[in-house]
Amino acid sequence: MTTEKEAIRIVETRFKQPVRSISRFQTGLCHYVYDIVTGNGQQVVARLTQPGNEAALEGAVYWSERLRPEGVPLPELLDYDLSRQEFLHAYILLERLPGQDLGEIYQSLLAAEKDRIAGEVARIQAIVGRFPVGPGYGFATSYQTNLKASWTEVVLGDLERSRIRLEQAAIFKAEIVDRVQNRLARFESYFAKILPTPFLDDTTTKNVIIHEGRLSGIVDVDMVCFGDPLFTVGLTRMALLNLDYNPDYIGYWCEHLHLGGMQRQVLTGYTALFCVNFMSEIGQKFNRENPITADPTQVEKFYSLLDRLLAEPI
Repeated sequence: MTTEKEAIRIVETRFKQPVRSISRFQTGLCHYVYDIVTGNGQQVVARLTQPGNEAALEGAVYWSERLRPEGVPLPELLDYDLSRQEFLHAYILLERLPGQDLGEIYQSLLAAEKDRIAGEVARIQAIVGRFPVGPGYGFATSYQTNLKASWTEVVLGDLERSRIRLEQAAIFKAEIVDRVQNRLARFESYFAKILPTPFLDDTTTKNVIIHEGRLSGIVDVDMVCFGDPLFTVGLTRMALLNLDYNPDYIGYWCEHLHLGGMQRQVLTGYTALFCVNFMSEIGQKFNRENPITADPTQVEKFYSLLDRLLAEPI
């Protein structure tokens, strides 16, 4: 049975309504996510995961129950089953927030709208940051997750994962990881002072839902990261650069965070880290039928972008 048919069966079983329409969201590397409308017009998001990835959906339930009551605008959790006893896949069913991912409508936004959205994301991250510090550093599906002993381990671990992928795909030279690692080594004292502060790690050009120029909510929170919240800003900057979009949104976000000179330098380092991360995804399949591809022009674009980032002054 295809995951689409499984999603239909789950929704029709749970809501006692026929599915009028279904389409798959194209984002996401771990789950199969569907936008569904039932016979009575109810809009539902169905997230199904592959066997072995149930922990991510467990995290989605865990953090939804903790973050939503504190004012983090996550979609309402309508139903879930993580046991795989009745259906082939563990799943959660969620409220469909109005709007689209930030990246889908970014080019149509006015400067004032980008500024307002950046301020809202900063406010939401501040709410998350007031939760208790974590038991360690890194990505957690709950406060009981085993984590790293330092933020440096998280950063270097991300680079090492990229190195492994680069070597497997053999599209980019793996020594680019060393170049980024040498740049980040200059921030060792900064990393050592980072507390395991909770933040949402994937509020980037995706998962930030925008409706009529305003933030509608945040989706796909399977985990919370404990460490430096600037990590997400660096990821978002890289996502915008990858799309060839004007990254002025990052400037507004930095203003709302009142970043100092050292933090802005670290932000560039994180952006370079995620540039290598994006490069390492080329050639990988993840949950797709075929590997992610890039033509020679795109490969050269990534190399040039990384060169520019590493040339930014410290």
